[in-house]
Amino acid sequence: MGQRSPLVTLAATAVGLVGLLVVNSTQTGSPATAPTAEQSASTNPTSAPTTPPPTTTAPSAPEQTSPTPEQTQPAAQNPVVYVGRTAGREATLAVAVKGAKAVAYICDGQRVEAWLTGTFTGGQLELRSRTGERLTGVATAKAASGELTLRGRPLRFTATLAGPPAGLYRARNSTSTIGWIVLPDGSQVGIDNDGTPDAAPPLDPATRSATVNGAAVTAKSIAGDETF
Repeated sequence: MGQRSPLVTLAATAVGLVGLLVVNSTQTGSPATAPTAEQSASTNPTSAPTTPPPTTTAPSAPEQTSPTPEQTQPAAQNPVVYVGRTAGREATLAVAVKGAKAVAYICDGQRVEAWLTGTFTGGQLELRSRTGERLTGVATAKAASGELTLRGRPLRFTATLAGPPAGLYRARNSTSTIGWIVLPDGSQVGIDNDGTPDAAPPLDPATRSATVNGAAVTAKSIAGDETF
């Protein structure tokens, strides 16, 4: 077998070096593979910002208003008496209230009168006479108002709280029943009924005394729980 010349050997060596350079260039020039989404998530975890839940303010309760004396006390400090007149001033009336009972007296000061008894519940008045007269209405700490019938005639009325000596009085003797309504200004309206009604004689509220047909009588202040 013949010997290679030095030039052939040198050429072969040069070709090998070139091949090696090409291989290295290919390996070092390859771009890096991009990480997958899973790899990015595992290597660089990021936490999404947490948004706090909206703050809810509970609606405030409606303000409570303290009840007025009129609301809590329909008829102030029983027993009480209300004194007034019908809307057309056809008659004068007094309504006495004590507890759950009530008494009313209606008269024109001449010949027409009626005594009524009944109840007072929840601020409501409901009274009736033996002859069929009726009175219905409401009573508060200061006044009473409503409707009544007198000799079959419907009438409206209003009355205000009256303090002594104003009020309702009644007396009896062997022949008569007398009723008086004393108004706040001191005036009086009443009937002496001995079977033939007529105007009542004057009453002295201080002593509750009067003279009826020549005889002295003592009147009783009507509180509202009487029965007739």
